This record gives sequence, C-alpha cells and structure tokens, in this order.
Amino acid sequence: MSSELWQKSACELRDGLTEGTYSSVDIVEAHLSRIDATNTKLNAIVHRFDEAALTQAQESDERRRQKETLGPLDGIPITIKESMATAGTPVTLGIKNRRNEATPRDSVVVELLKKQGAIIVGKTNVPQLLLCNETYNEIWGVTPNPFDVERVPGGSSGGEAAAIASGMAPWGVGTDIGGSIRVPAAYCGINGLKPTVDRWSNLRSYTALMGQETIRGQCGPMARRAEDVAFLFRALDSPMHAPLDPGVAPVQTPDPQSVDLSTLKVGFYTDDGFLAASPSVARGVEEAAKLMENAGATVLPFTPPSQNELITLYYSALSSDGGATVRERLKGDPLIPQLKMLMRSANMPNAMRRSIAWLLGKKGEYRIERVLKAVGAKDVARYWKLNAGRSAMRLDALEAWDAANLDIVLCPPHATAALRHGDSADFSAADSYSMRYNLLNFPAGVVPVTKAKGDDGVRANPRDRIEKVAASVEKGSAGLPIGVQVVGRPFMEHKVLAAMIAIESAAISSDGFPHTPVG
Repeated sequence: MSSELWQKSACELRDGLTEGTYSSVDIVEAHLSRIDATNTKLNAIVHRFDEAALTQAQESDERRRQKETLGPLDGIPITIKESMATAGTPVTLGIKNRRNEATPRDSVVVELLKKQGAIIVGKTNVPQLLLCNETYNEIWGVTPNPFDVERVPGGSSGGEAAAIASGMAPWGVGTDIGGSIRVPAAYCGINGLKPTVDRWSNLRSYTALMGQETIRGQCGPMARRAEDVAFLFRALDSPMHAPLDPGVAPVQTPDPQSVDLSTLKVGFYTDDGFLAASPSVARGVEEAAKLMENAGATVLPFTPPSQNELITLYYSALSSDGGATVRERLKGDPLIPQLKMLMRSANMPNAMRRSIAWLLGKKGEYRIERVLKAVGAKDVARYWKLNAGRSAMRLDALEAWDAANLDIVLCPPHATAALRHGDSADFSAADSYSMRYNLLNFPAGVVPVTKAKGDDGVRANPRDRIEKVAASVEKGSAGLPIGVQVVGRPFMEHKVLAAMIAIESAAISSDGFPHTPVG
C-alpha cells in the first residue's frame, strides 16, 4: 500500500488519514522513496529533510491516536520553492555566493504550514535569480520536464512543478512575478494559482528584485489536482496571514463549491495581440471554453486591451534600475547563458540600445525592438510615469471586463508548450500571456486540459526571431501537456478555483488529458 501513496492527490491523502486507512509515516515514507527513485533523473529537489519529516510524521500519527490534529494539513507532505525561507537553510536564488547564508526564520507561509501540521519534505530547484523560463543554475544544475527530459519544466517554480508532476510531493508552494507558477504548471501538466498580491503573505519570500514594487511577485499553491489547490489556498486563508503580516487584509475566501457556474460569464482568447498562441495551445483554450459552456456558463470571445503597451511597461518597470540590483546580487558570479542577453540589453547605454532597436525594427524584429526599447535605467520622474501608466492600464482592463460583464477569462498561460533546453534566451517575451496578469494584479490559475497532438500543426511563415523560436518549439511537441490560464477579477480567487475545478473535472476523462504523476 505504502508504495502507491505517492500517486494519490492531497485530498485523497487527507481523507485516508482521517479515516485511518493509512498513517502519516506511511505517506511520508512513500514520498521519500519516490524522491530516492526519481530525483536523480529530474534534479527537482535540492534540499531534503528526511529525518525531520519522519519525526513530524510520527508526531502527527500520535496526535491522531489522541483524536487531535493541528489542522487540515496535519500529516501531509509538501515541498517548497527554494526562494522561500525555511529556518536554517540557505535561500540562494541559484547564486553561488549565497550558499552559506542560512536564513534564521521561516517565511510566513512556511510558518503557517507548520502550524497546520504540513510536513516539508524538501525544497525545489530554481533558475538563477528566478528570472528565467528554464530551471538551471550553477549550484544544482538543470531540472528537466518529467514528460520529456529534452524539454524544460518552466521557471522559476520549475523544480516545484517537476517534483509535483512526478509524484515527489502531492502539492507545494511556488512564487510568480511573470508566470513563474503558471507556466511551470502548464508545462508539467499540473495546477497552480497566482493569487491577488498579498492574499498570502510574501514576507521572507525572496526575489532577485527586492524593493521593486511596480509589479510584485506573489507566492501561491501548486498541486496535481485543482481541488487540492483550492484546499491548500483556503487552508492557509488570508485571515491566518494578517496577524503575521500587516500587508495582508483578513479577507475570507468563499468556498469555490458555492459558485454557481451557470451565473458566470466567461471570455476567452488565443491571441493577445503580441504573439499568437501555438495551434495546440489555442486548441486547449477552445476546449476549456467549450467545457465551461457545457457546465452552464455563458462563454464569448474577448479581446484584451493594450497588450503591446502593457508588455513595454512590464519590461520598462522591471529594468528601471538598469540591472544594478541584479549585479549587486551576483557579486561577481557569472550569469547563466539564458540571462546574458537580457542583462546586456539593460546595461547598454541608452543611445546604443535605441540604435540597435531601430535597426532590428527595420529588419522586421518588431517584438524584440519593443522589448529592447523598454529595458534600461530610468530616472525617478520616468519611473513615476511608469507607475501611473500601470495604474491606468489596470483601470482600463477592469473597464473592458465591465463592458463585457465578465467574471472569468480563459487564455493561454504561454504562447507554446514546454520549450527545449536553451530556447528561453530569445523567447522571454512569449510569457506575455502570464505577464499581463502580474502587471494588472488579477488572480490567475492554470489547469491542465489536453496534450499537444501531432496534427495540431506548426505556425506557418514565421516572420521574426520570436515566431521562429515558437515554430521550432512546436515541432516535436506532441504528447506535451497543454494547460489553460483561468483569470478572475482581483480578490475573486474562489471563482477562478471554481472554474479550474470544473474544467479539470470535465477534461480528466478525455483520452488526451495529461495525467500525473509521471514516470
């Protein structure tokens, strides 16, 4: 029995513990054995806490024998992204010079997990600086995608997604500033939620850009099943964080099961106006839209406003210091190849960068021209204008949703399925679908829907470098997971989760569904 427990969802494990079908020790041992068997190939877990986890499991079982529990998570194993503090363990962000800097305190999320009885079995790999769509750094190396080791699991929560998708843990916690939960979830065939900023505390959840406040990252739950994401999110609901973090409002999350799907109005799109989605990804969105319609929702096409301007603002804001913060973080450590181009662009003199951008535009590289013009140092006046522009875009987006009376929007999380290793250097702008909802601060999740098929096709006549990379990624992508992004209005996570649960419940019985755990 124990050997099969790593295949179960978190809610199934919870129910088995409650019913006494198996013990926490059984569950933890099964997952530690799974890590032993799988992590050599996937390199997803970089810190293990076997001894502490087994001790905590024994303590959890003893509490149950006494008819007591610490909370709804008691006795269930979980993994945590490396960038979130666990006391006594370094938070490196994939940077060598931080390997010996053990953090003295848990992050608020980790503290609350422990109070609820969750058992942290490990911490998961990240890309250097958390700024890459491939999970690679010079300390621990590469984490591949469990569906295809020639492909990436995404970033920056790629180690977390790979660990969950392969059965090393039933669920975990990642962080997201431009798709870092949602893109790995989509690439690895699992679920993930980026909440509205400060629904969960971000205290002692570290980033490479600490102090950058225009577009803030947010931690959130990841799991193989949508109901597990909902359960974990509500088990650590905002009122639990508020006493520990003054930035969190004690807003209770309604039960997603209370949402009447027939009252929802759902928009969908497959082309954001910056980069059209691959045929397989577009099909996934259309299938999800049909599933929501079958569930009783009103579904209609929707065109998001101002995407090109939004992407410009996104890159402008994150690079406003001209790369100074990243250089200080590195302290001489070499950049991984996937980040060198972006850093070179941010460090260039403005006149040189504008000239190169102009030349690229003349050659038809309009997307790269837009990104190149955006990056680089800004003075305070320019930075304030960026903040004003961000606020205006948020209002414009809400007005567009109001005009269509939308509750939910379905769209790609990324323009393609999982990249091959090395593809991300020229392709970061393909995260435009996820970046949008970081800048707008709308809650957004990803739910698996289908797999890429051999007959989905490849985009015809790619015009520029980004489209050519996309076409290359699309070749040979058959069998890779396809996830769909589910977006809601700020603080309406329960509606996002309700839609995710409905879509997964309908899609999971189809022949093409990307079942996990893999391998």
